[in-house]
Amino acid sequence: MKNLRGRPGPPNAPPFWRRPEVCVAAIGLFVLSGALFPLLLAADGILDDGDRSKLRLLALPVYAASLGLLALRPGRLMAVLACNLPLVLLVVLPFLSMAWSLSPGTTLRRAIALALSMSVALLLAARLSPRDQMRVIGTVLGTATGLSILMAGAMPHLSFMPGESALRGIFVHKNVLGWAAAYTILFGIAARRDAERGMRRTGLVLLAIGWIGVILSTSVTSLFAAVVALSMGVAADAVVRRRGLERFVLDLGLLIAGAVVLMLLFVALLPLLEALGKDATLTGRVPLWQLVDAEIAQRALLGHGFGAFWSDVNTDAWRIWETIGWQAPHAHNGYRDILLGLGLTGLALFAYVVVRAWREAFALYSAAPREGTLWPLLVIGTSLVLNLSESTLLMQNDVFWLILSAAIATVARERIVLRAAMRRRAAAVPAV
Repeated sequence: MKNLRGRPGPPNAPPFWRRPEVCVAAIGLFVLSGALFPLLLAADGILDDGDRSKLRLLALPVYAASLGLLALRPGRLMAVLACNLPLVLLVVLPFLSMAWSLSPGTTLRRAIALALSMSVALLLAARLSPRDQMRVIGTVLGTATGLSILMAGAMPHLSFMPGESALRGIFVHKNVLGWAAAYTILFGIAARRDAERGMRRTGLVLLAIGWIGVILSTSVTSLFAAVVALSMGVAADAVVRRRGLERFVLDLGLLIAGAVVLMLLFVALLPLLEALGKDATLTGRVPLWQLVDAEIAQRALLGHGFGAFWSDVNTDAWRIWETIGWQAPHAHNGYRDILLGLGLTGLALFAYVVVRAWREAFALYSAAPREGTLWPLLVIGTSLVLNLSESTLLMQNDVFWLILSAAIATVARERIVLRAAMRRRAAAVPAV
């Protein structure tokens, strides 16, 4: 069967799950998802520096294997990089921020970790079609969520948050399970739009597992993200059914509406969560954000250096931790963390990358709506909403940034491939 790129697979190709790039990507996604291994190291959910070091070491073989596979097909890697120069610059900027970082050593280490994390995303974009990526990512997250649900019955003493009724499953925290479950729903929605019957059936399974996981985790943010993904799928289908000027107007209207909703949520998210039954002040986000905003204003243009603010050497971070009474690992807001590390320069570049990818994802889904092309669009939108109260943007060793960057790289690459295929078909049509 032909893929989106219009080329049949090799006649003697190994079964899908035996392909090296598929195995490495699946293992990398599971390791970086925060499933199982952190729980084995810290059943109480509190990871110390030694535990984190062990988890980083666990990811190194995955990065080495990803880089090795990319080196075997350098042409495909260069093609992906060439059409994703803004994304490449976004990954290079953390290295440049060493020049003004509060802790250049910390910035260098975390910038290297970010670049290594990108190797798995580039492997996905360079070696797998959108449908194959959907199959791999959806299977990994669905499996992790499903195992978490099964664990509730098999090991209830370990699978629930200490002293709570919220399920955490094979993760150290209920919110991480909630995120994985929300993304499982997202990939289930995308799979239901696919042309392959088997993929559509898989989509039903992912949807069932995902919704159970979100509900049992009691994560309101994850529930909200899942609803956003569902709404975006409906909106995308509405655009695809239109043609000509009507499609252009609807596409533009949805883009503007999405930007307005995102800005409104940035301001009104806390009241919304409170209305849904989540006391946002108890999580410590309100005082944390107030203190973080003051620090952002101190270095608004370039920030404090990538990953440098939340480090032990920064006295301002210690002052915030003492004020709020807990040691926040980040700002619990992806946009604020970008501003802290890279300033308005970094946020502007990130905004350009995302808007560009959003347009390309819409165009790709419109051109090939049943070829596994919906998930990048849903991932981009869901990630933007999730990071209003969490922090995964430009986060090293993080599966959700990996998935987002894979989506961004994929839509740019596939749009070029699709344009080339359309030009070939047009050239093959004889002139009348």
